[in-house]
Amino acid sequence: MGVRIAIASYGTFEQFIHQIKPFYSEEVEFVILNALFEDLKDEVRRLEKDHSVDVFVGSGGNGRFLEKYVQETPFVKVKVTGFDFLLALKKAAQYGKCTGLITFGERVPFVSSVKELLNVEVTERVYHQSSEIDQVLADLYNQGIEDVIGTAFVLERAALKGMRGHYIWSVDGVKTAVDTAVQVALAKRQDAKKAHKLASILQTIHEGVIVTDEQGIVNEFNTSAEKILKIDRGDVMGRPVQDVLPNTRLNVVIERQREEYNKIQDVGNVKILTNRCPIFSQGRLIGALATFQNIEEVSEAEGKIRRKLYTRGFVAGTRFEDMQGACAAFQDIVHIGREYAKSDATILISGETGTGKELFAQSLHNESDRSRMPFVAINCAAVPPNILESELFGYEEGAFTGARRGGKKGVFELAHEGTLFLDEIGEISMDIQLRFLRALEQREVFRLGGEKVVPVDIRVIAATNKNLWKMVKEGKFREDLYYRLNVLAIHLPALRDRREDIPLLINHFLREFRPDLPDGKRLELAGIPFLRAYRWPGNIRELRNVVERMAVLYKDGMDAERLAMQALSVNEEVDGGWGWSSAGGAGGAAGGVAGATGGMTGAAGGAAGGAGGMAGATGGATGGTGGIAGAADGAAGIAGGSFGPTAPPSPASPLPLSSWILADRQRRERDEILLALRQCGGSRTQAAKLLGVSRSTLWRKMQALGILANLK
Repeated sequence: MGVRIAIASYGTFEQFIHQIKPFYSEEVEFVILNALFEDLKDEVRRLEKDHSVDVFVGSGGNGRFLEKYVQETPFVKVKVTGFDFLLALKKAAQYGKCTGLITFGERVPFVSSVKELLNVEVTERVYHQSSEIDQVLADLYNQGIEDVIGTAFVLERAALKGMRGHYIWSVDGVKTAVDTAVQVALAKRQDAKKAHKLASILQTIHEGVIVTDEQGIVNEFNTSAEKILKIDRGDVMGRPVQDVLPNTRLNVVIERQREEYNKIQDVGNVKILTNRCPIFSQGRLIGALATFQNIEEVSEAEGKIRRKLYTRGFVAGTRFEDMQGACAAFQDIVHIGREYAKSDATILISGETGTGKELFAQSLHNESDRSRMPFVAINCAAVPPNILESELFGYEEGAFTGARRGGKKGVFELAHEGTLFLDEIGEISMDIQLRFLRALEQREVFRLGGEKVVPVDIRVIAATNKNLWKMVKEGKFREDLYYRLNVLAIHLPALRDRREDIPLLINHFLREFRPDLPDGKRLELAGIPFLRAYRWPGNIRELRNVVERMAVLYKDGMDAERLAMQALSVNEEVDGGWGWSSAGGAGGAAGGVAGATGGMTGAAGGAAGGAGGMAGATGGATGGTGGIAGAADGAAGIAGGSFGPTAPPSPASPLPLSSWILADRQRRERDEILLALRQCGGSRTQAAKLLGVSRSTLWRKMQALGILANLK
């Protein structure tokens, strides 16, 4: 279908149209409106009603009236250029020095400049009604001016008075206006096509859509809206939205000019999840939009999506509110994390093994704007170095022997628009570090064997339990990559630095593993002193394992401390023995055990044990009677002391490090045996079972460590 352009013409102006027609293909059709001023009104209304033209073109006075009458169709005005005026002036100058310029409604702005430049006389006149033109011409003629420049109407009236007329336009000027009209028509067609496409989309999308103008009148109500709300489109179109949908609040959105997202709304017996927002164009409010879905369908769809994502492992399940911790240090870290989550910058999480670095990364993801997108995690230490590169960046089919048909996406691509979590980042090789740095900086990857760049939009969170800066100094980690990762830094404290959270964590894990336990028993188990005092080298992961062990072993009526000791006694040793935070705590425990079995005076044994060192054990062995009191005071020594390894020798100490390690290991083994004996009431048979060794092995160890002598 061609372009139809309506041109307001009068008299001899049509000659310009005939001169420019050859420049256009048959696809451009001209509709001539041969009428003047007010007579154009009826013709314009007819053409607009029939939608039979794409653009109107007008000039001079006719153009002014045409522009006033056109309501919906684009209008292009033939403009007078400086070149057009000079060309007309040149023609008029052939007959005399004085020329008249007659225009409708307004003066031509550049005439005075041309007069000064060329030193010519041009008398300007402006008329506002067709009835004025004869008087204007008569005035000019009486002044001796016989040449006038103007429109076809002016020239027609001038010829009747014997005056020479010269067109104010040129062929080029008219062609320029028509060229513009053609472009406008084509753009209009394109816009109409887009509008039709948009209307088709609105009618086919699953969401319900309601659109109003700035007055709240409904001008769009799609098919899905009809189905969800069970309201016929004809009953709402063109009516105030608050009259046909009382709960929609679109009128409020228009009034307040503020969005309302994820609101639950009742419409009859249907619950919908709706989003509402004002619509602006060039800074001006032009209406409001509401999109909505049936909540039951949303829940069903979300469940399917999340089940699919979970099977692929791309969902972050932990949030900040799920993480347990009340101490100031932990709360400060959570506060910083919430602020970091607002940014898209790379985050480096450091901390010992078991402090919850991945859970913290999941919380950062769920707090961010990317929470609805994938969370892809990879442990760089768990993937063999020879395949880590392909896991990170992916590969094309045939990239190497055994490559999957069709290739494979790497974690960078899988995390597109979401978060990529790289655990144990310090384990990647220097070669992969270089490729990783480029991917991080450029946000694009090359698959192995690939020939094209794959752009990715990701947020990177890395974690390490190593000192990366030390590795940089040792040449084991790239310095540029270190600075690229260490944009936003978070250090998760060790569990021993947040001891007040240990009872809270124990209680939380017991709720998970033994929901049947009464609150009182849970609090009793969570409050055992030596569980809080233990140094927990494995941090929260180790604590969780111990609590799970307690949950499995617990039987009604079982002693809480015995249960905890049994669960903790099989824990992996650190540095060859139990890690208490000072010799005082170990000495207190030893003093209590020795007091119980050796029969020393309770006060002396407890005091010696609480004071620290092995004096508690010695005092317990040599004391008199009162073992029960000694045991009680020894337990107080456990509660009072803090558990952890004794400090290693200083650089100035004459004791070699190897000798210190051996002595410390023997001391810890001795303390463990004494604790077991106390737990078992001095019974070596039961203590051997508790320690997981034979009775003869326990006997030999007691001899070697001098425990028998102290128990005599």
